[in-house]
This record gives sequence, C-alpha cells and structure tokens, in this order.
Amino acid sequence: MNPIVVAGMHRSGTSLVASWLAAAGVDMGGHLLAPDPGNPTGYFEDLSFLDLNRRMLHEATPEGEAGHRDWGWTESERLDRAPFAAHEQAARALIAAQAQGRPWGFKDPRTTLLLDFWDRLLPDARYLLLYRFPWEVADSMQRLGADVFLENPGYAYRIWAFYNRQLLDFYGRHRERCLLLSADALLDRPEVLREQLAGKLGVALPETPLAPLLAGGLFARVGGADPLIALVAANHPDCAELLTELDRVADLSGAGLWSAPPLDGRRLAVVGDRAVDLSIVIPCHDDGEFLLEAVASAERSAPERAELLIVDDGSTAARTLEVLDVLRRAGYSVIDQENAGLAAARNRGIRAAHGRYVLPLDADNRLRPGFPAAAVAVLDAEPEVGVVYGDRQEFGCRSRRVEVPELDLDGLLRANFIDACSVLRREVWEQCGGYDGTMPSQGWEDWDLWIGAAERGWRFHRLPGVTFEYRVRPGSMASRLLTAEVGEPLRLHMIDKHYDLYRRRLPRLLTAQHETGLVEAQRAAAAAERDRLRSERDGIAAEREALARRLEKAELDLREAARSREEERGMLEDERDRLYAELAAFRRRVEAMEATRAWRVREWVLGLRRRSRP
Repeated sequence: MNPIVVAGMHRSGTSLVASWLAAAGVDMGGHLLAPDPGNPTGYFEDLSFLDLNRRMLHEATPEGEAGHRDWGWTESERLDRAPFAAHEQAARALIAAQAQGRPWGFKDPRTTLLLDFWDRLLPDARYLLLYRFPWEVADSMQRLGADVFLENPGYAYRIWAFYNRQLLDFYGRHRERCLLLSADALLDRPEVLREQLAGKLGVALPETPLAPLLAGGLFARVGGADPLIALVAANHPDCAELLTELDRVADLSGAGLWSAPPLDGRRLAVVGDRAVDLSIVIPCHDDGEFLLEAVASAERSAPERAELLIVDDGSTAARTLEVLDVLRRAGYSVIDQENAGLAAARNRGIRAAHGRYVLPLDADNRLRPGFPAAAVAVLDAEPEVGVVYGDRQEFGCRSRRVEVPELDLDGLLRANFIDACSVLRREVWEQCGGYDGTMPSQGWEDWDLWIGAAERGWRFHRLPGVTFEYRVRPGSMASRLLTAEVGEPLRLHMIDKHYDLYRRRLPRLLTAQHETGLVEAQRAAAAAERDRLRSERDGIAAEREALARRLEKAELDLREAARSREEERGMLEDERDRLYAELAAFRRRVEAMEATRAWRVREWVLGLRRRSRP
C-alpha cells in the first residue's frame, strides 16, 4: 500500500485525522509522541520522523533570528533547503523501517515545509493536507502556553500564512496524489474523508467513524459571521485572501462556513442621543493583537443598549498603532491619551462613557457571552448592589477555572480576589474618586476601588459560572505584585488610605490572620509535597523520554549496522560468485586444451622422456 503522509500547520486538525487513520488500521509509527493535557487523545506523531524534521528545519533557519525555529519559521521567513540533502540517508532508513508491507504513514506538521524532500523519497505517497481557520489556530496556539506566542501573538497569523502557502503550492503541483481538506468542514462531513481517500486517491480503508474522535471538545469551530472573523480579516487581509484561495481549490472546502463582512464598529458607538445602559471600557497599551479578541468578545456579549470605548494609553508598538487605526476607521470609539497608566486609562474611558453601568475589560482578556446582560439585570433589579462579578477561566501560561468566593470584607482587606472585569455602577466609581492613579505602582487600583465601595455600604453580587477569560502571560503584572519590593509599598498605601476601616477591623484581621497562618502552613506543606511528587513525576517522564530516545537511536544504529552487514555480505557473495565463475572458466579451458591433438602429442612426448630416463 502507498504510504499516507498527513501535513498541515500545527493545531490544524492533523492529530484528529492521524488518529482516524490509526483507528482504521494504518500504522502511524512505533514510537509515538506521548499525549499531554493539550492533546490527551494523542498526537500520533512518530518520534523518529518528528526529530528528523525538527533537525532539518533547525539547520535551515537563520541562527539567532527571532521566531520559532522548531517550527521552521523566523521573522525573515528564510528557509535554506540546501542542508536537507545531507539527511536523505537517514530518511531512507526511516522509510525502510516503517514500510514493512502493511498500510503505513506518518504525521508531523513540520512536514508541510518538507513536502518536496519527502516526495522525492516517496514518489508514490498519498497526501492528506489539512487547513483550519486562522483565528482558531491563533487561539489554539495561545492555549499552548508557550512564551514565544504569548509574547508575540502576531506570530500565529504569520506562521499560518507561511505554512499554508507551502501547502497550497504543493497541492497545485501534485493534486492527483493529494487531498486538501478543511478541518472545519470535516466537523460537519466526517464521512467525506474515507470517501475521498477511496474515490480520488484509490486508498480503501475500513469503515471507521470519525465522529467519536471529535467528542473530546478539543476542536471548536468559530465560524459564521462571528465578530472575530471580520476583525481578523480587516487586520490580516493576507490571511483572509489565502483562506479564500484554499477554500476555492480544496477537495473539502470550508467555503460557506465563515464570512467576513466589512468591519463596522458603529453598533457599539454612541451616535446622537442613543440611550446606553452599559459602557464597556478597554484600555490598551501595545496589546493590539490581543485587542482584536477583546473587542470581538465585547461584540458577542454586549446587550442591546451598550457602547464600547477603547482607550489608547500612549501605545508606541507599530502593530498596535496599525490595529487602532483600522478600528478607528471602521467606526469604533477610540480615545487617545499620553501614556499615563492603567488607572488613568480606565478613568479616561469612564469619564467619556454614557452608560449607568461600567464594565472595564483589559485588552488581553475576553468576556464570556451572557455576563454583561446578566449583570445589568441584577443591577436594575437590586439598587443596593454596586458590583457584579463571577468566576474566571485562566488560559495561557496556565489553564484553570478560578472560583471566586462571595464577598468577605475581612478577606478583601487581606487580599484582593475580585478582578477588575466586573460590572459596577458609575455611581460607585464616582463616590470612590475613580481608580487611584497615585499608587506607588500599577496593579491594585481595582482592589482599592472594591474596598472603597464596601466602605460606602455597597453590596457585591456574585454570579454563578465563568464570566470572563483571563490571559496569564509570562512576567505578568500579577506575578510582579507578589514581590516584596512592589507589593509592600502598595499594601502600606492601601492601609493608609483606608486606615479607619483597617483599624476598626484589626482584631478580626489578626484573629483571621492566625487561623489563616495555620491553614497556609498546611497548604504550604501540601504544596511542597505536591511539588515534590510533580518533580519526581517529571523526572521519571524525562528519564523515560531519554530512554525512549536512546532506544530509538540504538534501533536505528542496529538497522544501519544490519544494512551495512547486508551490503558487505552481498559484496562477499558477489566476489565468491566471481571467483567460482573464473575457476569454472579455467576448468573449461583446461578441458578444451586436453581435448586437442597438440595436447595429446605433448603428453606422448612427456611420456617418452620419462621412459628414457635411467
């Protein structure tokens, strides 16, 4: 059977298709990359092919250049394919080890950049080329938690375009041996995969349902006229054009599953005397790529009588300025100010807001649909409530749901646990004097506001469920605030500002602190034991991986040695056969000579000489 090669950008559905091939009896390799929390069902990538691809791409990319060399991409997008030839023998050895007369294939997203290399060695291979909507890939890459993508969110779209241009080019030259498939379309028509394999590529596989492999919920589609699509198309037009071309030529197209109407921000802009209940305020300082997702979440979530205001807090990054310009020209309300910090930016936006209620949303976070409308309903129904909040879902450097408790004043005085992404009455903000911009360092302005609201008797209402998504980034403000040099001056500022409240509650705080200390000690011991076990587990996993790699290398060395011995034996056998052939030829010549009259005369003369000797 012809081998099946699965290619497509990382996070594009290649694992899904490879898992289906494995379930259908295709051997995807003997040493597969282990599952992890990001893909618990498995990647179905053979480590031998993966490591070889990785080495080749690392050699082909400029050393020291920003980007992600492990995926063969740097900012210059230079890929020197000349070193690939040096790895041809190793690639042939992998193919020989895998091709044992049974259905087989391999999958590694990096193969997308090496398709011509592998095609020279596998001229009869069949290719499954997968692509996925770029905004979904960008979100999936953020959820990887890798620093390189959290610090450079724009890389996702550039890498998506780089990989899919390679995919489209290869398909255009070899379409008779390829299937180009929209992974998003497979969600609706999984049966097409088997039909197209048989019909176009002549590969008949057992009837194995793809639908059960989608049950984990890891593959989510953002399609239709979702606001994010128009925002991405307006800010990454090259990706929208490339996706349109992929859909145009694909064997299973995603056309019709997404649309990108002209970007229009006027729905959430205040025009004339339009009544506004809720004002969503997004401060932004050099977070332009993340801002697109925040704006999209506001578009999805905003109730009918709502407005959106974006405050540019003196951004200088070129990409952020480009995004802000696109939003401004599309009719979004963008307010510019010199860089003055987060508190000042929030205050600037709220002063310009028209709503009775305010929802601050950081530019790198995202609202969950339903939260703003539910909060407005509570505030309308309960005039004593000043703040409405809920749980948060963290993603990025870590992934977890944080369940935020009901308000406990003593607990709030000790530490903040309610995020700024809450809905509050404008009256609360006014009574507290807005967010405090005089703090020694930014980061706890919302904590100060919540204490001020509690001092003035406002009730806090907790909604059940997750209300927003919080992006955890490397070197985040939250981690910086935990350091003594930053956190201690801020705590002293808070105590001085709310001195009377802290003094009245001091006995309760001290008692609670003692109890908390005991609990914290127990937690610390448990955390230490947990960390020890995790470290031990990670050590075992690393050792297992190292052993697996040593075993893999030993197997490759044995195969190479066996191949060399086979070649040497073949040479010796050839030499033996040559010598036997020469010996036989010599014998035939001797026999021919002995049959001649001259040879008989010679024998007669030699006999006379022997008889004449004394």
